Amino acid sequence: MDKFLKADFVSRPEQDPVYKALIFIVLLTPVCLHGCIERYYPDKDQVRSGVLVIVGHLESKAGKQRIQISQSASIGNSTYQPLSGYYVEVERLDGEFRVFDEDEAGSYQAYLDEEFLLTGHDYRLKVLSPEGRSYESSFERMFPAPVIDTVWFELEELMDRDTELKDQGIRFFIDFEIDQDSGRYLRWELEETFEIHNPDYETRMFGTDRRFHEVTGSMKTLDCWITRDIPGIYTQDLGNMMGEHYHRFRLNYVSGSTWRLLHRYSLLVRQYSLGDKAFWYWDELSKNLSTQGNLFDRQPALTPSNICNPDDPEERVIGYFSVSGVCEKRIFVEQVPGLEVFQDPFYCAPLSPPPMFLHYYPIEELPIYIARGYVLGHYEEGRVDEKCLDCSLYKGSTDEKPSYW
Repeated sequence: MDKFLKADFVSRPEQDPVYKALIFIVLLTPVCLHGCIERYYPDKDQVRSGVLVIVGHLESKAGKQRIQISQSASIGNSTYQPLSGYYVEVERLDGEFRVFDEDEAGSYQAYLDEEFLLTGHDYRLKVLSPEGRSYESSFERMFPAPVIDTVWFELEELMDRDTELKDQGIRFFIDFEIDQDSGRYLRWELEETFEIHNPDYETRMFGTDRRFHEVTGSMKTLDCWITRDIPGIYTQDLGNMMGEHYHRFRLNYVSGSTWRLLHRYSLLVRQYSLGDKAFWYWDELSKNLSTQGNLFDRQPALTPSNICNPDDPEERVIGYFSVSGVCEKRIFVEQVPGLEVFQDPFYCAPLSPPPMFLHYYPIEELPIYIARGYVLGHYEEGRVDEKCLDCSLYKGSTDEKPSYW
């Protein structure tokens, strides 16, 4: 099976590597950026206590937007602990504001329209805890985002340092305009979508009634589209760039040894404009994220927050509030010339021996699916996972074709 499909898809903040890096920053977080900034190292008692985490990154595109509020655990423990019951609002410098309502534990959302989201204006976050403690960010300016000219790719071959085996895939790049009115700092987020098609084997289900039932075609979902965010933080300071265009900014690599390129693949690139302090935050967060393999490979960088308690400036808060103009561009990839894409002949194949004594199986382990068919010319019968019959069970998956497909 494709290594990617074996992995859990990121769906909760505690599974996001960016969130984990954020929690590690509890080692380093000082007071707000507009206050005195100095390097901080907590003592043991402070390490044990939870620290407030507030994360909100709003964009100029109208739609639902979120603020997340949680409490960190201890150093080395990035368990997500959502906090409920907070009052959350985003205020524009001219006094206009929008209230964010809690739709699930620790997650506050609001629909922001184009009348509220105006480039060239300043915004700040204001939060009130159930106990009456107030928190606010500094005002952040929303800069317009420069235009993405093209998203493109080329073949690339990587060498695995451990196995010394070569892997061939494609590397994505973008070309974009350099617009002095958009500011000098940029950040990118990437989202991929790809098709999967499960094999259609003859299948029986041993159900909770302890009887076998044929699984017919109408009971199967074999064609799906999976969408997920691509981990990683991409930033660029354009301060020293000359000219009106930036060519060949390097993005993510997609291996041909996964199933993501077997059928049609799409990459959505979101380009954000940033202020100088927000850029510093994301750039330092990226450095912390890149060293998660061993947190003590080097002394971690200072990653400050722009959120604090105005009544208690010594209280440390993790996270950041930012607003950004955004520009999007999508590319589709299919049947890349010169790229050999690996197709696993054993994906969802009925190779696991059928369980014995099914009538004595615990009810909580039912139903069980037994499929049969030809695999590489040999007739096989065995147990298969339910996801092989319903690909929409994968996280981030749907059996409805995306509107842009």
